[in-house]
Amino acid sequence: MNIELADYDGAWPGLYERERARILAALPGAELEHVGSTSVPGLCAKPVIDMMLVVDDPRDEASYVPALEAAGYRVTIREDDWHDHRILKGPDTNVNLHVFPRGCAQVRRHLLFRDWLRGNADDRELYAQTKRKLAAQPWERVQDYAAAKNEVVLEILERAYLATRAPSDDVEYVTETPTGNVRITLEDYNPAWPEWFAREEARIRTALGDRVLRLEHVGSTSVPGLAAKPLIDILLVVADSDDEDAYVPALVEAGYYLRLREPGWYRHRLLKDSDPEVNLHVFSPACEEVDRMLVFRDRLRDNAGERAEYEAVKRELAERTWGRGQEYADAKTRVVERIILRALA
Repeated sequence: MNIELADYDGAWPGLYERERARILAALPGAELEHVGSTSVPGLCAKPVIDMMLVVDDPRDEASYVPALEAAGYRVTIREDDWHDHRILKGPDTNVNLHVFPRGCAQVRRHLLFRDWLRGNADDRELYAQTKRKLAAQPWERVQDYAAAKNEVVLEILERAYLATRAPSDDVEYVTETPTGNVRITLEDYNPAWPEWFAREEARIRTALGDRVLRLEHVGSTSVPGLAAKPLIDILLVVADSDDEDAYVPALVEAGYYLRLREPGWYRHRLLKDSDPEVNLHVFSPACEEVDRMLVFRDRLRDNAGERAEYEAVKRELAERTWGRGQEYADAKTRVVERIILRALA
């Protein structure tokens, strides 16, 4: 098949607004965005209007599909194993409506790529040149053309993520202000680490009961075969991380202590314990960072090459002395973002 690219058409935003109005009439208050190449002024594109709808749960089709069907849309693709993604076709077959759950890392990925290309002429031109070069070739499937663009998409996204990354200095230390001259000690993977997590999981669930909405082993000790600091990172999702009275006293009674708050970074709280050393990261539901942590963990579990790439960076950085432990974490940002982006591709 041939890929037909068109020069940017000033009518595309109007086509999006027409479909947006159609969807909002069927689903008042729907969270909608124009994404894809037709959403970037000046960029060549297939003449297809890609829209993104964010819902609480795409699998709960009864909450949105009947209304959209009444407006002329129909479900064409379901991907339960890929972010619960759905695609609906509009009455005009040149409209794709992509449905993702709130808090899914794919949502920010699409919006960041769009906004970066809108504001960065050099990367917009790089992407356009890549698309035109690939469109000149024949393809068996449109998915193969999309996959071929992936290398340059990841290159652009890596720049965008690093340039727009939230600062790590919006921190309120409750206990233990950082000290200087930090050395990082890595150990080879210890098969006992999952058992350490299991003990902590039982302690947390006993303390909080049904206030635990999600509890996961994350970080390097959750990845078999990966060298790590002997520190168990745990991800806890509660109804509202800002409502500390609802969970912090119970966790303190269980032996943890509140170390810091990061209100500007996904309303994150960090609690700690020292036997074994534990970092307990607390977030609210529908938080992108929750999805990113799990995507990163699962990618490292499944991909030996990227696991080795990440370990090599960790070992090189561990040879240095750091002013704060967070500086070591920040230095890993580029490789972490690269691995997450590959996983999201």
